[in-house]
Amino acid sequence: MIGYFVLRVALLCGIWLLALGTVSLGDVVIGVVVSAALVLLPAPPATPVEHPPLLRRVLGFVPLLMAVLWEIMLGTWRVALVVLGRRPHVPGTIEVPIGPRTRTGVAMTALLVTLAPGSVLVDVDWERQLMLFRVLDASDPDATRAEIDRLYERFQRAVFP
Repeated sequence: MIGYFVLRVALLCGIWLLALGTVSLGDVVIGVVVSAALVLLPAPPATPVEHPPLLRRVLGFVPLLMAVLWEIMLGTWRVALVVLGRRPHVPGTIEVPIGPRTRTGVAMTALLVTLAPGSVLVDVDWERQLMLFRVLDASDPDATRAEIDRLYERFQRAVFP
């Protein structure tokens, strides 16, 4: 039990140090203290979630990966057009309903959308069941919401519901 605790603290502290990009005694001390506090926090009560069968999740990962790579290429192209002045843009924040996503699904949607240039997760409003994204072009929020929902329904849901 103590070995598992130490391993978790060490791994979290290692991630902390990698994120900082430096290693000093002060950085290690802060990392150990924060990591231990995080490990000692009580876990929220787990709600039973029915996940797709493992084989289906594994087989769905490759199409999800390909879709994300495509979205990254599209996002890169769109940002390049904006930077070069070839495409008008209206930056803004859009609200995307959480819908049937689990907490893991919300985290994965946030990660996958943020990987594509031109969009970043700002906040998750659990009370209103919304994800807030800052996007480079919010001129048509319904189309952007539809793209995010299409990515979820068509590719992500089978792997990370």
